[in-house]
Amino acid sequence: MLQFSFLVYAFLGALLSGLSLAVFAPFVTLRRISYLGEALSHIAFAGIALAILAGLNLTLTTLIFVMLIAWGITWLAKKHNIQESNTITIFLSLSMALGIILISLSKNYSFDLSSYLFGNVLLVTKSEIISLTVLSVLNIGFVSFFYKELFYLTYNPMMAKVYRIKTEPVNLIFMLLLAANIVINVKSAGIILVTAQLILPAVIAFNFVHRLSKAIIISGFVAVFSACIGFYLSFQFNLPTGASIVVFEAILYFLSLLYPAH
Repeated sequence: MLQFSFLVYAFLGALLSGLSLAVFAPFVTLRRISYLGEALSHIAFAGIALAILAGLNLTLTTLIFVMLIAWGITWLAKKHNIQESNTITIFLSLSMALGIILISLSKNYSFDLSSYLFGNVLLVTKSEIISLTVLSVLNIGFVSFFYKELFYLTYNPMMAKVYRIKTEPVNLIFMLLLAANIVINVKSAGIILVTAQLILPAVIAFNFVHRLSKAIIISGFVAVFSACIGFYLSFQFNLPTGASIVVFEAILYFLSLLYPAH
């Protein structure tokens, strides 16, 4: 396997992709914003369509587009006191409609689009491995440094105001980093499978522990372990890697339901 560099990149891509998403998964699950993760992954469709139509860098354009939308969701919900789920739906509908219009205007829409919709870890390049490594380090550093603020945001935002803990800037960074994670992971995991990887490692972890700090560690371990097994199964039986990882994680989830403490 080591003689084929694309397989090494694919393996590293699967590991780093799972780890970067798993660090955020417990917060996404506890804050009940898994819908946001799914929405941002679909909002990326409009960014991809815009990049294809304008002939721009696909990843960079999509990243900027999704981060602007994530900021827009946070700003609109706060500015006009609208429920976040409603603002997400507004931007999701707008982005999907915009994406369909842009794709219909492009003559090159079929080029490599399916790999971004469904993922293909075998297409991961060296530069994307570097991006995923930097992203994973940023995620771990952000969660470690702002753990207290993220804890209050997750469990009791009102109490944070009482103690004058500034959670709003941290929440904005959280949203922007979440958007970056989704966009950068789309190529290896796919728009559809990114959503599953933002939830499954966390719900498995919470079936074993109830402390947030421990859940983050177990979530990361589950993601890395699932990436190894999923990659092995896909290599041995010629299966799609992203789908193999998610199916294995789903099996782990159902097995975790048998844990006595649940």
